[in-house]
Amino acid sequence: MIYAVGQVVFDRISTVKHFPKPNSTSYIQGYHELFGGAAGNAAAVCSRLGQKASLVSFVGKDFMGSDYEKHLRFNGVDLTHLKIVKSGLTPRAFLFNDSRGMQMSFFYWGVAELFHKAPIPELKFGKKDIVHLANGDPGFNIRFAQKYSGVSFDPGYDIVAYNKRDMERILKYTRFLTCNEFEMSRILKLLGMKEKEELFSFSVECVIVTKGGRGSSLTTREEHFEVPAVRAKPVDPTGAGDSFRAAFLSAILKGESLERCLKIASSVASFIVEAYGAQTNIPTWKEAAARLRKHKLT
Repeated sequence: MIYAVGQVVFDRISTVKHFPKPNSTSYIQGYHELFGGAAGNAAAVCSRLGQKASLVSFVGKDFMGSDYEKHLRFNGVDLTHLKIVKSGLTPRAFLFNDSRGMQMSFFYWGVAELFHKAPIPELKFGKKDIVHLANGDPGFNIRFAQKYSGVSFDPGYDIVAYNKRDMERILKYTRFLTCNEFEMSRILKLLGMKEKEELFSFSVECVIVTKGGRGSSLTTREEHFEVPAVRAKPVDPTGAGDSFRAAFLSAILKGESLERCLKIASSVASFIVEAYGAQTNIPTWKEAAARLRKHKLT
């Protein structure tokens, strides 16, 4: 089981020719209402790949009976630990993509603000299970990691909420650290480090860095290798990173080699960017593996 901990979000994705300057307007050329949130994305991807996944999050009254709820149930995601807060609204993300492939986002926290003081749930946690902390409140994530040590940690855009002490505390209980280049740079700066190899002074076993179109890298104490990005026809980058992390962890639990895990993750992410929304074009394991063979990356 993979427990995806973090936010469930209603995404509102728009395309514009260019971002407007302050006090000016840019017309929206395309608009989509879709499913998102790093934890929701990760859980949906894991389940689609054939890996059992449970979603640990808060949602509002507007989630009850929504298409998003039906979508997750249809895909077999366990919602036992999804708490419904009837007095509030589910978080929303307003994302804008321009003609250059750049993205700007605005976020409404809604009931996700409750993470800060929420108790850590009791999970039926087995020896092979993994807790994936898909961004979110630093304090909540630290407490979660302390209770279920050996987590997969993805700071995501919430990296800006972590101070040095927060980062040191969560890395003490982290097994898999996955981030993009900006997030890695910030982590090293926070900790006063120059090289990612220094992170092995914590309990970290594996450091994965995603690099967009330039692929990804994986580093352990014993090895380092790079994997190219799987070619795709990009439409929307939303959720690519979340799907990459979910696919990597799913491959880990299938017993694949680390290099194979990275390749599968890259393949899955290539499907996600080919459609609007983080959960619109999730491949099966068979489809992801077939694309690797097609591009001779097996």
